[in-house]
Amino acid sequence: MSKLPATSCLFFLLIVAIAQTSAQDLPAGFPKCKRDANFDKCLVDAVNVAIQLLKSGNKEYGIPTLEPLSVKKLVIDAGNAPITLRQTLKNVKVHDMISTSKIQRYRTDLDKHLIICDSKTDRIEMLGDYEMSGRILLLPITGNGKANVTLLNTKIEHRLIGEPFEKDGVKYMRLKEYRVSFDPKRVYMRFDNLFNDKTLSEGMNRFLNENWEIVFNELKVGYAKSFGLVFRELSNKLFEKIPFDTIFLS
Repeated sequence: MSKLPATSCLFFLLIVAIAQTSAQDLPAGFPKCKRDANFDKCLVDAVNVAIQLLKSGNKEYGIPTLEPLSVKKLVIDAGNAPITLRQTLKNVKVHDMISTSKIQRYRTDLDKHLIICDSKTDRIEMLGDYEMSGRILLLPITGNGKANVTLLNTKIEHRLIGEPFEKDGVKYMRLKEYRVSFDPKRVYMRFDNLFNDKTLSEGMNRFLNENWEIVFNELKVGYAKSFGLVFRELSNKLFEKIPFDTIFLS
C-alpha cells in the first residue's frame, strides 16, 4: 500500500473533473456536473458512473491502474496500550476497492474549499509484504513475510481540505489535508511467518482474527493517515494542473 485508495473520493471527484476538461479525448459516457443547487447530488450519480469507466487508469493525466491499485509502502504505528505495534506494508496490491465501491453522499463547501464524501465498499483486499514488531494485548508479536488484510462492508468518509493559489492569474486549489476514516463490518488478517515459527504463527493469526475488532480499532488511525497522505499526493497531481473553475463548473 504505497501510493493508493483506494477507492478514494479523490479519484471519484477528479475523474469527473477530467471528463469536464477533456471529454472529447475520453470514452463516451463520462458525465458532467454544473456548480448549482444540485451539484452534490449530481456528483454522486456522475462519479458512480465514471469510476467504473476509469478502472484501467489514464496515462495522459497520470492516473494509475485503479483495479488493482499498486501501493509501494504503508507504515502503520499504534503506540498506545493495549497495542504498541509498528507495521510496514510494501509492494501492496489493493483489489476490489473500485469495483465494489459506491458513492453515497457528497457535501461540498467550495467557498471554504472543503469536500466531504461518504462511500461504501463491499470488499478491500490488500496483499503485500510486511514487517511487524511490537505487542498486542501484552502478547509480543514479530515477523516478516506475506500479508493479507481484507476489509468487508466498509463505510469510508473522505474529507478533502483545500487551499487556493494562483498561477498566471488563474485560480487553482491544492489539498492541504486528505483525511480518511474507515468503519468496516469485518476485517480478516493473515500474516505468514510470524515468529519464524509455523505453530506460533498459526496461533497468533487465529488470535488476531478472533479479536479483529479490538486489533483493527487500534490500527485504523494509522491506516487512515497513511492512505490520506497517498490520496493527497495523487489528488494534487490533478488539482494543481486544472483550474478551479474548470473542475467545478460555474
